[in-house]
Amino acid sequence: MSTVAGETGSGCGAAEWTAAESVVISRAVRNAPSVHNTRPWSLALRGQTAELRERPTVLAQHDPDNRDRRLSCGAALANLVLAIRGLGRTTEVALGTSAGLVTATVTATGHAEPSVAERRRSEAVLDRRSCRQAFDGTGLPESTCGALLDAATAPGITGRWISGAEETLGVARLLTYAARVFQGNADYQRELAAWTTTTGEGLRRDGFGERGLAAVGLATERTRLPDEYALATRMRREAVLVVAARPDGPVDQVRAGAAVEQAWLEATSRGLAASVITQPLHLTEVRSGLTAGLGLAGAPQVLMRFGVPLGR
Repeated sequence: MSTVAGETGSGCGAAEWTAAESVVISRAVRNAPSVHNTRPWSLALRGQTAELRERPTVLAQHDPDNRDRRLSCGAALANLVLAIRGLGRTTEVALGTSAGLVTATVTATGHAEPSVAERRRSEAVLDRRSCRQAFDGTGLPESTCGALLDAATAPGITGRWISGAEETLGVARLLTYAARVFQGNADYQRELAAWTTTTGEGLRRDGFGERGLAAVGLATERTRLPDEYALATRMRREAVLVVAARPDGPVDQVRAGAAVEQAWLEATSRGLAASVITQPLHLTEVRSGLTAGLGLAGAPQVLMRFGVPLGR
């Protein structure tokens, strides 16, 4: 049970978080997905509040408008709220900006057991992983697609499944175009190489997708890009969701990131794998093409792919 700023809770005094509660909250936030594993946020626990602040990062080529950074903060916010709800507390969330950076303050306002969905997603926080490998192509049941779409929907945030041969081909054309642009951008490739690593902060070298949608989502100089028809064929074997926000300001992007994480955790709780694609959306022509081609009511923020990995 989470309320927005302006609503009132029952109040819990000025007691501090216990050591055990602090560990649960901090671990959940730390496990949120983030652009290039940078964790672009800071977390402060005081009284019965938890304050999440956007932290500046330098990804001039890979996140020129700081959109991915704010999506990352939104994912951390989702995990933060779920962690507090998992402790049996109600929450009030306030979002604001200062000096261009977003701050989210979550206050524990009372006591209530988490819902079944909240408990399930909270328990999935530590199991969530990014899978950029191919899926088995079996598709998802309609009920599962509905649950994932519901999880990705919030005030101002909408989700839409990509479907049909013509629609999928149109998206494939935009994504292959973006991959070729980034593959030929020397500055982009230098920054990508600088952030590629085997351990710690950055992109794990063994985590790059080599086929299909994952390959065009983050293309290196050596990635063998599929043509648009081959990509469209592979896309039709996956469940691909586009998440959009309206309007498209910093706070809206944080909200979109929170919705994306809710859908990701819902998928994880159901035994599915997922990954997100954002890099192509940094190109204005790709964003406008997706908006027009899919008839989106808001600005596209993320493409999410869901499925069962091959060999599972």
